[in-house]
Amino acid sequence: MSTPEANSWSALDGAALESLAASHGTPFFLYDADRVNARIEAIRRAFDGRVDVLYAVKANPNLGLLTAVRSTADGLDVSSAGEIDQALTAGYEPCTLSFAGPAKTRDELSHAIRHAIGCISVESVRELHDCIEIAQRTGASANVALRVNPQSLNRSFGLKMGGRAIQFGIDEEHVLDAARIVAANARQLDFRGIHVYSGSQCFEPEGVRQAVEDALRIVRNLEENSPLVCRTINLGGGFGVSHHDDDRQMDLRALAEVLRPVLQDFIERSPSARRLVFELGRYLTASAGLYVARVVGTKSSRGKEFVMVDGGLNHHLAAAGTFGAALRSNFILRNLSRPQAAPMRCTVAGPSCNPTDLLGVEVELPRPEIGDLLGVLNAGSYGLTASPVLFLGRPTPAEFVRYDGIVTLARRPRPMTDFN
Repeated sequence: MSTPEANSWSALDGAALESLAASHGTPFFLYDADRVNARIEAIRRAFDGRVDVLYAVKANPNLGLLTAVRSTADGLDVSSAGEIDQALTAGYEPCTLSFAGPAKTRDELSHAIRHAIGCISVESVRELHDCIEIAQRTGASANVALRVNPQSLNRSFGLKMGGRAIQFGIDEEHVLDAARIVAANARQLDFRGIHVYSGSQCFEPEGVRQAVEDALRIVRNLEENSPLVCRTINLGGGFGVSHHDDDRQMDLRALAEVLRPVLQDFIERSPSARRLVFELGRYLTASAGLYVARVVGTKSSRGKEFVMVDGGLNHHLAAAGTFGAALRSNFILRNLSRPQAAPMRCTVAGPSCNPTDLLGVEVELPRPEIGDLLGVLNAGSYGLTASPVLFLGRPTPAEFVRYDGIVTLARRPRPMTDFN
């Protein structure tokens, strides 16, 4: 299989894709771990190695993909006990994991403390007291950071996760109260630092710079008004990447130009060593994913052309336009079998009896015929595991991972009866 060029899967050989379809049927996902690793390295270079990169498992928890990026990522951002177990299965050391989420149960916190997870981002005083009680009962120490909901709203992020009333983090105006609880329970809590996540899908370098400066301001205020020292500062992420336009994404070079001086100044003024962290999911994996479905029928209806394929919202809800307002435009579609065919305008419909099961509305494609493979590009994040896989009762798709140029099966299809 040839190496994908730039941000397009069009360089893939159609015969190779047909071979994958023949081996495990359609639909299927193909994830390019080489591309994910290259993007992680590019971020590290852009910031001169001053910032660690955590991969957010929620974006794509495929075990083969996690294993393939283990040697490149500095760790993982996890959001449940299940993601902790998936990370450990992939061979990650517990100390490299950062556990966030607004509704951690006591069982999940116990699981994290028992495994000595590197950092639990505490998002409420309730979670803080639960960690203290579990640590007292077990004799272990809980590694914690305070996730902070900043007072200022950063309007550069498409999906805003701070700066307003929200379920994430401790409101900034109450952080010093939480800090006093941490300081009073130093035997049970190993304080690591703070975590500020302003939002997702930011395409403006200046917006990320403002978010980082705000997080560093919170650090300084916390350290000036409490005995705590922030050894680790999770700056969040949210670098924008479009699912429907290959040319629209955060300009990493421009971001580095405005952000490097801010980070350098902070590091130089710090009285002790700091670990600065970005946690990124969609930005790392979106363009590294291809969803492939086969055309099973075509029809005309009242002047419009429809193409029916064997996969849709049951496998990739976001590509069908129903996973968040920021993603309602058509994903990029390709006719992988006959890219040189004459173009036509059509709507690509999935197999469900739901009229919203549309992978493309009035898109221009090389004329699809029954049996052709159609590819949904930029499908590597929030795909299979963010979709209603049991809806329709169809098998789950095969998932393949390309690593070091070699494509292997990472997860086999499973029929609905496997979930009984």
